[in-house]
Amino acid sequence: MVRTVAALVGVAAGAAIPNATLNNGLGFPMISLGTWQYDDATAEAAVKLALQTGFNHIDTAHNYNNQAGVGKALAQFERSSYFITTKVMSVDSDAYAQTNKLLEEDLTLLGLDSVDLMLLHSPARSCKAIQEQWRAMEDFYAAGKARAIGVSNYCLSSFECLFQTAKVTPAVNQIEVHVGMGPDPTGLVSYGQSKGIISQAYSPLGDGSSELITGELVSGIGKAHNMTGAQVSMRWLIEREIALTTKTTKASHMQQDLDIFGFKLADAEGSTLDAATSPAGKPSWACSSLAVEDITV
Repeated sequence: MVRTVAALVGVAAGAAIPNATLNNGLGFPMISLGTWQYDDATAEAAVKLALQTGFNHIDTAHNYNNQAGVGKALAQFERSSYFITTKVMSVDSDAYAQTNKLLEEDLTLLGLDSVDLMLLHSPARSCKAIQEQWRAMEDFYAAGKARAIGVSNYCLSSFECLFQTAKVTPAVNQIEVHVGMGPDPTGLVSYGQSKGIISQAYSPLGDGSSELITGELVSGIGKAHNMTGAQVSMRWLIEREIALTTKTTKASHMQQDLDIFGFKLADAEGSTLDAATSPAGKPSWACSSLAVEDITV
């Protein structure tokens, strides 16, 4: 079960951003501002505005091609005031050396000596490459260049392979989860809990699905709390102990995102959202094409 500890910053509405406790004891803010599809200028402006608004967690990745912009924004704030998550992509040949190269490039692009959380963006196509990439991550962690390491888009078969040789258990698995998928899609959330791995949701609004923003179900629940449908969709994740990353360039939307920590769903409301079957989704695009029997050393 996710434990929450004191938040790093206060939220203007009076609530606070809770931290999950990762399996190495590190506090992990339950909401982050994502930067996917932004160019450098947009990323810089969004990150700066988010940190000024009250966010304390930024999510980026090597292949977003905007880390120079993210780094420029971060340089304007005290290092202790934010948590930075970044990711490097999967590689299938010369996996250990190539992963090390990507990890070092990632730090250079951000202008940082270390990050708080480094993730592998997706599983490699062979078990050997998965294991070699994770070995590089473990060395990066041991060198103090990341305070925690984890994965993204990993499915059960990916973990089965990784755990054959892993010395460090991943701290986080970043996957797609939203209302309509149920609270434990393909068993990944409960599997993570059994291993001490926090699940973090990307696309918490289903890539902007109207059902999860203005739909009758979420909006109807929102009215009872003076909240929007989008806030209800995100609050459902928090109450299911699933961290989330959101995305916006508008201060008003950032504040609405932070306001999800200022209310609670009724039990019946949560159960209704648990049972929703639309919009559908898959926790990982990789899982549909990578079964246990497909992974070979």
